[in-house]
This record gives sequence, C-alpha cells and structure tokens, in this order.
Amino acid sequence: MRPVRAGRRGAGAAISALLLAMAGPAAADGFTPDYTALFRDHMDDVEEPSPGLEILELPGPVIVTRRDGSGVRAEDQSGHGPAGCALARLVEITAAVQLCPELLSLAERDRLASLLLRAAAFAGDNTYPPLTLEEREDALAAALAKARLAQGGSCPLPETEADWVRFARSLATDEAARRFAHIFAVPRLPVAQPCP
Repeated sequence: MRPVRAGRRGAGAAISALLLAMAGPAAADGFTPDYTALFRDHMDDVEEPSPGLEILELPGPVIVTRRDGSGVRAEDQSGHGPAGCALARLVEITAAVQLCPELLSLAERDRLASLLLRAAAFAGDNTYPPLTLEEREDALAAALAKARLAQGGSCPLPETEADWVRFARSLATDEAARRFAHIFAVPRLPVAQPCP
C-alpha cells in the first residue's frame, strides 16, 4: 500500500491509497447477479406469459426477463438510474485516473474514490447473492485492473483525450455527489440497463 504522508489524515487519503493498492483474486462473477440462483430462489414470483419466457419483477422495480436460448435481460425501471451502469462508469474513469493521477487534484481524486467505494458498496449489498466485504473488494480490484488493461495500461493524452478528463472532473463535484446519492437511494438489483 502506498504510504500516506505524515500529517495527512482523513478518509480521502486512505480511500485513494486503498484504490491504488487493491489486488488479489477476483470474485468469479464480480458484481454481476447470479441470475440462475435468482430465478431459482424466487421461483414463486416468476411469471411465465408464454412458453420459454420468464419474467421476474424485483423491488425497485427491476424487471428481469429470461428467454430460452437468449439469456437474461435485466432492466432498472426505478427512475433512479441503473446502479450497475453508474458503477461501470465510475470504474472506467477511476481506472483512467489511476493511470495518470496528476491530471486531477488530490481533492478530485478523493471525491471520485469516495463515489466509487459508495457504488461498490451498493452493488455488493444488492447483487444476488450479496457479496461479503472481501468479495466486494476483490470484485472492485478486478474491475479496476480490467479497465486499466482495456485502456492500454497507459495514461490517455490530455490533448487528444480531453473529454475523459472533463468527465472525471465533473464526477468530483457536489452536483455529481447528489446525482449518485439519488441513484443509490433505493436498494435494488444493480443492473446496467439502460446505460446511456
């Protein structure tokens, strides 16, 4: 773990250090719900409007549809926004910031890290089955590592990739914190659809 400078206290520095240092084996499915177990454990609530089509409405509401041969589709209809999409966006931008932290201030990095940890806690608590703290940390570390690799493992050039820097800075604002508080206000399955 990267040491925190003497005299620097607070959650922000610890969060940044945690995100930069996390490593370890990933949980098999990360934050993705186990839809087979979800349908099995909620079979009394599953509707079958036609052969080969199963629909499960969960609190939120989140509508989960399973079709023979087509897999599963889960859609957040809560009006709060899909929490899985919010988590994915935060992972992508945090991974880019980890590759080139100097492009954001320490305060901006700390706010972004706080949002990411809040998103991961929500997703870990509300996926199916819920994740333990260790599983959540492993899933987050794996997601960040995968996102860094997807970005080529190098810092995007601010001259050619300025949009991501602006987006990262926009996430480190009070307005963004309010938007994310709204997204995570209602416990529900952390699905990624719709994800604009």
